[in-house]
Amino acid sequence: MMLAFLRRWRDVEGDVTVLGAVRVALGVLLCANALRAADELRRGYFGDVFHWPFLPEALVPSRGVYAALVLGQLALAVLVVIGLRARDALLASSLLGTYVLLCNRLEYHHNRWALFCYAGLLAFAPCDRSFRVTKTAGARTGPLWAARLAQLQVSIIYLASGGSKLLDPDWRSGRVLLERFRLYAQSLDGPGIIAWLVAQVSRPDVTGVLAALAITTELFLAVGLWSRRTRAFALCWGILFHLAIEATSRVEGFTWLTLAVYALFVTPEMRAWRLLVATFTRPPKGN
Repeated sequence: MMLAFLRRWRDVEGDVTVLGAVRVALGVLLCANALRAADELRRGYFGDVFHWPFLPEALVPSRGVYAALVLGQLALAVLVVIGLRARDALLASSLLGTYVLLCNRLEYHHNRWALFCYAGLLAFAPCDRSFRVTKTAGARTGPLWAARLAQLQVSIIYLASGGSKLLDPDWRSGRVLLERFRLYAQSLDGPGIIAWLVAQVSRPDVTGVLAALAITTELFLAVGLWSRRTRAFALCWGILFHLAIEATSRVEGFTWLTLAVYALFVTPEMRAWRLLVATFTRPPKGN
């Protein structure tokens, strides 16, 4: 029974058009990550000050080598976006990015690791057949097992995040959210809608409710995105959930990374997908 399920998972095929769109989004995020690293290097190389590598110190690159790695990551990101040797560039980006993270655990962030994980998984999917600068190559349908693994990674992230929060009494009570909102409020520049919103939710009674809602949402999304009955609602609720996080916290590109990968869950039977396809494939009037 399990072997039959794994074979069906391995052999599933479908429309791969959306994979190209996800590839472009990941390429943009990889480019942003490389530009951030270049800006940090301009202000100082982490290897010249205190750092804490996972790897032996001898494997940490020199400043010159690290600068070359950053430039390489930027070049690979461009290839991913335009679709030239995109799958090779995705895999190389994933490996280079992982190596850089292993060089200094102080620079480790979950969103950066997730980005490199998704890039590595998508490298094994036919994501280079659409949304590219040159003529489309290959059939419109293809194997989706790697895309399914990327979807599984989404659920693993939600399950790990929601489960860890559920087991943490400070998170369940709302104390973690309260402190996060207060710290975020201090970083805002003057009054505004976001500052007003953060001020309204920076109360123990409110953060307790929001913490319970966040935990429930993450655990629901871990499974709700897979069912055809709940997928449309889960996608809409997940978008609102992540936009709310983006408005009240600093999470680098994690919001846009997650929303980009959400596209993998948009299946052909969904009305939104049919409308999108009809919009971009309808022949011009008069033809």
